[in-house]
Amino acid sequence: MPDRTPSDREAFDKLADILRAPQPPVAPFDYMGDTDKTAAALAVYRNNIRSSLSKALTDKFPVVAQLVGEEFFKFAAAEYFNTAPPSSPMIADYGDRFPEFLDAFEPARSVPYLADMAQLEIAWLEAYRAADAEPLDTQAILAAGDGDPSDLVFTLHPSLRLFKSSFAVGSIWRRHQSDAASEDINASAGECILIIRPEREVRLSIINAGAFAALERLNAGDNVADALGHAAAIDDSFDPQATFEIILGGGCIIAAACK
Repeated sequence: MPDRTPSDREAFDKLADILRAPQPPVAPFDYMGDTDKTAAALAVYRNNIRSSLSKALTDKFPVVAQLVGEEFFKFAAAEYFNTAPPSSPMIADYGDRFPEFLDAFEPARSVPYLADMAQLEIAWLEAYRAADAEPLDTQAILAAGDGDPSDLVFTLHPSLRLFKSSFAVGSIWRRHQSDAASEDINASAGECILIIRPEREVRLSIINAGAFAALERLNAGDNVADALGHAAAIDDSFDPQATFEIILGGGCIIAAACK
């Protein structure tokens, strides 16, 4: 029987299967000449790919990596690759399902906030990569509403991200920044978090539940009166003035118009 030469597609599919496999086969390509040399070359290539993707995860989730340590993180990265190999040629896209993986990863159960931390780090990266925009100042906002902002609808900054966790992931994240002061943290205390990059640097702020609710509604297209009313209904301690200081001080608004 004559030798059959595989098509390019078949060869690439088989190569992809080898790279994804937890353990490479002994003789992966029996039609490529010296199988020992082929297997050795593929093993090097396979290890380089996995090492590069593990480093990409470390770069994308630095606080998660610090929380669990280098050895555990490499183990988790290898298991993640086996579960969710890259689906995009862009290495920057790799790891978008890492929070879901960590949430179901049994060895990580001892750090219950790990998945939320990973989700927070994705939100931080999204803010970092978002488009630039010039925030409005107080005078411009008041002028848009003829002195009364109640009926105004805002366009919020494209980098703005809101994240709510049952854990103190914002405080833990800040503790792991190089210039952060050490502080006692109750990891089980939930937090509402605002992430935004109005200028060059991403800012992460822990805000109260009322401000978080107001920003959610403003981001959904509610006017100021409706957003503040909703926030007051769910938070007895809601302070509209303090909330506007958070919103304006954070550079959250880039456009305002009457509804």
